[in-house]
Amino acid sequence: MNRLEEEPQINNLLMDKKANILHRFIAKAIDLLIFGFLSEMFYPYGFLAGVLYILISDGFFEGASLGKRIIGLKVVMALDDKKPEFKESIIRNSFLAFPLLFAFIPFVGYFLLVTIGIIIYAAEIYFIIKSPEGERIGDRFAFTRVIDVQKHK
Repeated sequence: MNRLEEEPQINNLLMDKKANILHRFIAKAIDLLIFGFLSEMFYPYGFLAGVLYILISDGFFEGASLGKRIIGLKVVMALDDKKPEFKESIIRNSFLAFPLLFAFIPFVGYFLLVTIGIIIYAAEIYFIIKSPEGERIGDRFAFTRVIDVQKHK
């Protein structure tokens, strides 16, 4: 079999393991609700706890944040399907946590949070949709991908 015949088979294999986009959005919504809960319940330090949760959440539970665990997804290393460490979780989620830090800036902070957050989240969504492997920007930098646990068994 030559390289041109192998490439579609590899892409089909990756597509089979790729996590459903709607499931990814639901899992992230759950994680953002956890962020909001931490921020409100433990004010004023809860905001930092929430940002920390967003950053390191994929380093827990064999590569699944609480949202991903509930929905049945997990993050794996792109090359060998192993569980990511906290370092990879921080790298892949720093793009999502970065806009949240603007909330500390008086007066214009929330405006920056919303405008820059929309731009970054829109770029992340675009890459999830357009990438054959469903990788977002953070996944590309951390060499990770999100898979459906049931399809991966």
